[in-house]
Amino acid sequence: MQEIEELSAGGSVKLKGPLKFGRLSISGSLKIEGNAEGEELRVSGSGTISGDLRVKELKVSGSISIRGNLESNEVSISGSASIDNELKCSELEVSGSLKVLKVAAVEVTINGSLRADEVLARKVIIGRKSKVYAKVIAREIRIGKEAEVSEVIGEEVEVGKKAEVDLIEGKYVNVGKNAEVSELRYVNRADIDERAEVDKLVKIEKLSREIPD
Repeated sequence: MQEIEELSAGGSVKLKGPLKFGRLSISGSLKIEGNAEGEELRVSGSGTISGDLRVKELKVSGSISIRGNLESNEVSISGSASIDNELKCSELEVSGSLKVLKVAAVEVTINGSLRADEVLARKVIIGRKSKVYAKVIAREIRIGKEAEVSEVIGEEVEVGKKAEVDLIEGKYVNVGKNAEVSELRYVNRADIDERAEVDKLVKIEKLSREIPD
C-alpha cells in the first residue's frame, strides 16, 4: 500500500491505489486508480477515484468523481460530485450539486441540487429553491421556500411557501401557503394552509417505510 502523509498539488497528480493518506489538497487535477483512505481530502480542482474512498473529511469546491463508494464523517460539496454507488456519512452538506446512487447519513442539508435513488437520514433540511430528485426518508424533513422535491417519507414533514413536492408520506405534516403537493398521505395529522394546493389527500394507517433511528 502506498502511503502519503501530506500533499498539496496545483498541477496534475496520478496515484495508484491502494492508497493511504493524511491530508491531500488538490487545486489542479487528481487521479487515483483503485481504493483510497485518509484523514482529509480537499478538491478545488478536479478529482477522479476509480475505486472506493474512505476519508474523515471531504470538501469539494471543484469537481470529483468516485466510481465506487464514499464513506466519511463530514462531506461538504460546494462544487459538483458524482458517486457511482453509496455515500455513507454523519453530516452531508450540499450547496453545489451531487449525483449519487444512495445516501445513508445522520444529517443532510441541501442548498443546491441532489439526485439519488434514495436518501436515508435522521434529519434532512432542503433549502430555498433547492432541487432534490430522490426518495427522501427521515425522521424530520424540512422543505424550504420554492424548493422542488420528488418524494419524502418522514415522521415530521414541513413544507415551506411555494415549494413543490410530488409525494409526501408523513405522520405529522405541515404544508405552507402556495405550496403545491401532488399527493399527501398522512398517518396522524395534516395541517394545510388554505392557499396551498394538494391534489390528493389520503389518511393511511402507517408509513410504507421504516424510519431510521
